[in-house]
Amino acid sequence: MKRLILSVAVIALAASACKKNADQNFNARGTQAGALVLPEKAIPGIIREDLFLSKDTLWLLDGKVYVDDNATLFIQEGARIEGVKKATNAESSALVITRGSQLFAVGTPSEPIVFTAHLDANNTVAEPGDWGGIVLLGKATVNKSEPTIEGIDLPTIPAGVDVHYGGTDDGDKSGELQYVRIEYAGAAIATDNELNGLTLGGVGCGTVLDFIESAYGADDAFEFFGGTVNAKHLYALAPNDDAFDFDFGYRGSVQFAVSQLRNELAYSANPNGIETDNDATGSNDQPFTKPQLSNLTVIGLETAAQASAKGLLNAALFRRNSNFNVKNSIFFGFPTGLSHTSVNTSKNFSHNLVAAFTLAVDGGGYPVVTGCGDASTNLAFGGGLTAPFDPTAPDYRPAAGSQALTAGTDFGCFSGICDAGFITSVSYRGAFDATNNWLAGWAKYDY
Repeated sequence: MKRLILSVAVIALAASACKKNADQNFNARGTQAGALVLPEKAIPGIIREDLFLSKDTLWLLDGKVYVDDNATLFIQEGARIEGVKKATNAESSALVITRGSQLFAVGTPSEPIVFTAHLDANNTVAEPGDWGGIVLLGKATVNKSEPTIEGIDLPTIPAGVDVHYGGTDDGDKSGELQYVRIEYAGAAIATDNELNGLTLGGVGCGTVLDFIESAYGADDAFEFFGGTVNAKHLYALAPNDDAFDFDFGYRGSVQFAVSQLRNELAYSANPNGIETDNDATGSNDQPFTKPQLSNLTVIGLETAAQASAKGLLNAALFRRNSNFNVKNSIFFGFPTGLSHTSVNTSKNFSHNLVAAFTLAVDGGGYPVVTGCGDASTNLAFGGGLTAPFDPTAPDYRPAAGSQALTAGTDFGCFSGICDAGFITSVSYRGAFDATNNWLAGWAKYDY
């Protein structure tokens, strides 16, 4: 009954709210004429009862915030949540949804929900890694026994809070995120022990992930540690490591996702567009990692000199005993297009367009197909996107005559857990058709 009553209250508050918190008229500190000034309020460090965050307040993550004990956090469309920068990465502010709890952050194209860095006298310019990002922990299958999520310093966790993830419920629901921007997030407490823009541990396919941007983050934009969650319309803008990272037995599906790097930023020692591992040792632990990916556009930098200077590696790296199924996608702007060394036996890479500055394919056999799909339609990508390198308003849609205006027909080859037709059959390759720019209105390009 508690949740039902709160849901009614949420509807009433949303209907009565009259202020609009959009980037063009929002300034929490009121330093420009006509700016909307909001009162600031810190979110409690542990949330054990359902809580609603309205857009008429600037909400602060001041340290780690844990949603625990099966509570649900509701965030109104247009709301703004800012992470306070801390002295060390181990202390980084972050929002952590523990197993059994849920996050409902459902924005709209005109009023996205924005998670970003908090600026004050001690932090005057937003930078990648100013805060730790969003973490969802669920009960779906992973290939490890009761792992704890990366990026959180375990001795600092409050008594009674559990940051383990995984289980046996592949249909588990950790909430809904739609029209959400996550900016300047990520934090490394040690090598290979980092928070990302959006970190997903054992998240089930009852969860909704749609229209989410992760921009200018430290480490990965989106990392999937096992689980079965599906996602559509993801935008990874200039993460300093990987755009999309899959491991620990992830078996969900992702469609309509775009990533792009920016030349003015620095990157990690091994930046890739896509990276998959079964785990760090390449073990035979099951289930094997096998992302089902369709209609991705993965872009590095514009020139070979830029890519070399920034140390870029692969547009897509499949390794360490992982599997993969990738179709109708576009990869360019990296020294190597596709690398598939030390992978498992289930690999399918077909109907894609690939370009590279140095090596189209590392690992032999281009294209790569075992089992499903017509390999003959993989092509070297000759360009043809409208304006992918425009610094303020990139346009990733295919131009007239582009190779991306055709697609393979074997969409039935996708078999993600709980997929049930999640992958939509379309007539183009890459994340966009020629007309619909699904980033318009809610995403941000110019940082």
